[in-house]
Amino acid sequence: MRASASAALPSPGISFPPDFYGRLGRLVVRVAGMRERREGAGRAALSGAGTEFVGYRPYRAGEDLRRLDWSLFARMRRPFVRVSQREASEDWAILIDTSASMGVGVPGKLQAAAEIACALAAIGHRERARVEVFVSGTNEVYRLGKGADIGGLLRFLERVRASGSDGLGSLVREAGRFRGAGAVFFVGDLFDLDPSTALALARRGRDLFCVQVLSKEELAPRATGAVRLIDAETVEARSLEIDRPTIDAYERLLSERLERWGRACARHRTRFGTWTSDTPFESVALALFED
Repeated sequence: MRASASAALPSPGISFPPDFYGRLGRLVVRVAGMRERREGAGRAALSGAGTEFVGYRPYRAGEDLRRLDWSLFARMRRPFVRVSQREASEDWAILIDTSASMGVGVPGKLQAAAEIACALAAIGHRERARVEVFVSGTNEVYRLGKGADIGGLLRFLERVRASGSDGLGSLVREAGRFRGAGAVFFVGDLFDLDPSTALALARRGRDLFCVQVLSKEELAPRATGAVRLIDAETVEARSLEIDRPTIDAYERLLSERLERWGRACARHRTRFGTWTSDTPFESVALALFED
């Protein structure tokens, strides 16, 4: 996309606020606590990965008795539970839509998508997963492996601009790049992606998460009268007269599309949600990993 076209978008870039690191750290600790409690109760948010033994801890009242190490109990006469972590070989793939349509909204959809992606990457890193972050329209990928600095991911994303027409669909067409991932996260407006195309990546041992980010104006348009619309990809402008019936028709079509996504994801037991770009990234991440 031409630089002038990108500059014409309301919010084409990414810039993390000064308090982002602190918020990210608090979120990671909170999600880790949630997942520890779930695993203590015999449940796990992600089903795709194996586990490895890392030690013991005392049994907690109410836990599944099947988690007790009975041989240790026989020797010590005290109940202990085997503690496991997800295998260090688990891979997470986070796919970010960086097409021009992500450069709209205030705050921008791309900004929101980047913050959500960083939150997911930090959570995965804490879980000892190998995290790869892919951005559409480019062959670039950021790998967050053992010992990697999350700050490097932030710097990588701050160089990204909303441009072009290649969205999440282009990344799905190159699914071989993340064929081994046990968890795949789609983060974007999903405009160029059909549910059947995304869910074709579902397979045994893999979890899919579909995170749709829309601007407030896209989710609930309110403007009527003469408006000037700009195509984010071509920067072509058109003046239109928008009346209430037109908005009602748009909202009906949008609702039908969201319902189709919701039904398809429910059939595949895939997490799906729609958030506006001003939603705190913490709220999105917590919703994805809740029971």
